[in-house]
Amino acid sequence: MLHEPITPLDLMERAGCNFSNQLRTDIKPSFLDQFVIFCGQGNNGGDGLVIARYLSIDTSVIVVKCCFDEKVSEQFQVNLEQLEKMGCCKIIGFDDLPEIQLTPTTYFIDALFGIGLSKPMAGKYLEGVDFINNANVPVIAVDVPSGLYCDQHTPLTNKTVHATKTYTFQFMKQAYLMPENESRVGEVQIIDIGLLIPDDYQPKYRMIDLDLMKALLKKRAKFSHKGTHGHGLLMAGSAAMPGAAVLAAMAALRGGIGKLTVHAPHSVLFTLSHFLPEALMSFDQNDNVLTHLPQQLLEEINAIGMGPGLGKKQQTVSVLKDILHEQTVPLVLDADALNMLSENKTWLAFLPSNTILTPHYKEFERLAGHAENGFARIELLKKFAQKYEVVVILKGAYSSVALPSGEVWFNTTGNSGLATAGSGDILTGLVLALLAQGYSTTAAALLAVYIHGRAADIAVQEFASAESLIASDIPLYFGRVFKQINEQ
Repeated sequence: MLHEPITPLDLMERAGCNFSNQLRTDIKPSFLDQFVIFCGQGNNGGDGLVIARYLSIDTSVIVVKCCFDEKVSEQFQVNLEQLEKMGCCKIIGFDDLPEIQLTPTTYFIDALFGIGLSKPMAGKYLEGVDFINNANVPVIAVDVPSGLYCDQHTPLTNKTVHATKTYTFQFMKQAYLMPENESRVGEVQIIDIGLLIPDDYQPKYRMIDLDLMKALLKKRAKFSHKGTHGHGLLMAGSAAMPGAAVLAAMAALRGGIGKLTVHAPHSVLFTLSHFLPEALMSFDQNDNVLTHLPQQLLEEINAIGMGPGLGKKQQTVSVLKDILHEQTVPLVLDADALNMLSENKTWLAFLPSNTILTPHYKEFERLAGHAENGFARIELLKKFAQKYEVVVILKGAYSSVALPSGEVWFNTTGNSGLATAGSGDILTGLVLALLAQGYSTTAAALLAVYIHGRAADIAVQEFASAESLIASDIPLYFGRVFKQINEQ
C-alpha cells in the first residue's frame, strides 16, 4: 500500500527516534522518571527497543521482553542485540515483573503488538495486558494499543491495553474514530515517519484537514456585493423553541451569506429581531408553529435550511412534504425535519439529489436503523448516502461526511464542548450560508464541519472551557477560522 526505498530496519529506527522525540517534547522526562517498555517479539516490539535506546539517554528505562516462543522478527532481534551490547537500560523477562518498583513518575509504554492483529490475544499476553491496565500509571501506546484491531470492530469482550495516549505512525487509524474505542485509545497524536504515498493509492476513508479547506474555500471578489454571496431561506423555530432559529440565523450570517431571510411564526421573529437585526423576516400565518411556504420568496432564494426548533405539528409536516416535491435549490435538513422524515420514511425517496442531512447518532438511527458498533454505523451511513443520493453529516466526535459516491470523510476538529444544546443548529446555519454562496453540497458539508469544530477549538483555547462553551459562542470564532484558512 505504502512504499519507500528504505529498509525495514531503517524505518524502525526512524519510527522509534521520532516517537522518542515527540515524547520528550510532550513529557520533558528527567532522570527522576521511569519508563517501563513492554516489547512483544514482532516489529512493534522492535519499535519499543529503539525507543528504549533513545529514551535511555536522559531517563531510566526498563525493557520487559515479552517473547513467549522462539519466533521473533529479524528487526526485533537486531535491535535487541544492539540494546544488550550498549547496556544502557535494564532488560528483564515477563516473569521478572514483580521486581519493578513503580514510582509516582513511572510511565508504561505498550509495544506488545502493532497493526495487523486479527484475532484476540491469548496466553501470557493477556497477563501482560492485565498488568499494564491495573498498574494505575500513564500508558503510552506505540502506534496501536495492543489487542485493538485497526480496521474492524474489536468486540468489547476482547482484552486490550487501555492507553492514556496513543502515538500512531503517519496516519489516523479507523478504529480510533469509533466512540466505543475511546477508553482504549485515549488521546491520539500522529507521528510523521516520512512514508511515501503512491499516486494511485485510494484510501477507504479520508480525513478533512486544513489543506483541503484551502483548496475548497473561495476568495471573495473585491467588487462583490450582497447579491453575489447568495440569499438563503431559513425555516426554523416555534413558540416553544425560538432560540434554535436565532442560533441557526446567527451562524448563517457569520458564515458569509449575502442575505438571510428567516421564515417563522411571529413569536419566533419577535425574539429574532432583538438579537439579529441583520436578518430579514418572513412571518408565517400562525403565531406559534410553521404552517406554510413563503411563496413570494421561493423564486429569489439560492438555498433552504429547515429543521431547528420546528416541532412536528401536522401543518409543519405538510410544509416539509411540499418542499421535497417542489423545490430544486440546495437543501439542508436538520433536527425536527429529520424526525419528520423518520416518521414518514417513504419520503426519503423524494429527497432531491445532494440534499444535506445533519443527524446526530440517534437521529440517524431513526432514519436508517440500528448499528451494533461504530464500524457498522459507518457502513450503514455510506449505504444510506448512496441509496438516496444525499450528503449526510453524522455529527459527533470525529463527525463523518458521507457522499453519494460512497466516499466517507472524517473531521478531526472540535471538542467535547460541542456536546451542548444548539451546537447542531449552528452547523445547520453555516451549511445554509455556504450553499447560498454557491458552494457545491460536498464542499459546503466538508467546509462546515471543519469550520464549526475549529471555531469551538479556538473558543475553548482562548476564553472558555469545554464545560462552559455554549452554542452562541461558536459563530463568534468563524472569522478566525476563515482567516486561518485564507492565510495558509
